[in-house]
Amino acid sequence: MTGYLALAKIKMTLNKYTEAGLLLQGILQSSAYAFQSDITKVFQKTGTHILWQLKPKNTNDATKEATLYNFVGAPTSFTASPNLVSQFTTGDLRKQQYVTAVPFQTQTNYKISKYRNLGVNNATEYSIVFRLEEVYFLYAEVLIAQGQVAAAIPYINKTRQRAGLTALPLNLTADAALSELRAEKRKELFAEQGIRFFDLKRWGLLDQLVTVKPNWKSFHAQWPLPNKELLLNPKLNPQNQGY
Repeated sequence: MTGYLALAKIKMTLNKYTEAGLLLQGILQSSAYAFQSDITKVFQKTGTHILWQLKPKNTNDATKEATLYNFVGAPTSFTASPNLVSQFTTGDLRKQQYVTAVPFQTQTNYKISKYRNLGVNNATEYSIVFRLEEVYFLYAEVLIAQGQVAAAIPYINKTRQRAGLTALPLNLTADAALSELRAEKRKELFAEQGIRFFDLKRWGLLDQLVTVKPNWKSFHAQWPLPNKELLLNPKLNPQNQGY
């Protein structure tokens, strides 16, 4: 099923929504997976909502994510941006479960705390690559693209209601539903496998990153072609814009 999800994401990048929808339906109809309704257990390795996860190199090691995002006092790594944290409305349980406020001098930074087990005592967490929530969001996007907005809303509501928020009404317009989906997906899947970046790229919205990445330039949407490869094969020219 992991192959189905990976292929569905490629199909959606190519605007082949019908084909993507069939692949996603195959996952949703599988008895192997079930939505995790307890937000405190989303990142526990035993969840049946997990399609693919990676075990730490050594037994009971912390996940890479737990180590990477952890800090005490001054940030030593990446933090959740104030822009992201501000998106969590009152009562959204993800602000409690997915980020942690860390005071330092006169400011408060937020560390990403989806994975919580540190050191060598991790018996409950693996690094999740694919989980069912992403399938729900992608399938909702397919349905909206096909004009089936009312059918899409329940898939968006699953994570909202788990987070303690009220359900969206079924009578939203397509534009409103898509806006809600994008906002909800950002709050649910941030700092997971670059999902946000590839979503913005697929939606043609990468330039929104300038609000949180001051050095962002539009040409960063593509990486430069390696000079070594250009020398070996001049037909790869021209170099991508901006490099």
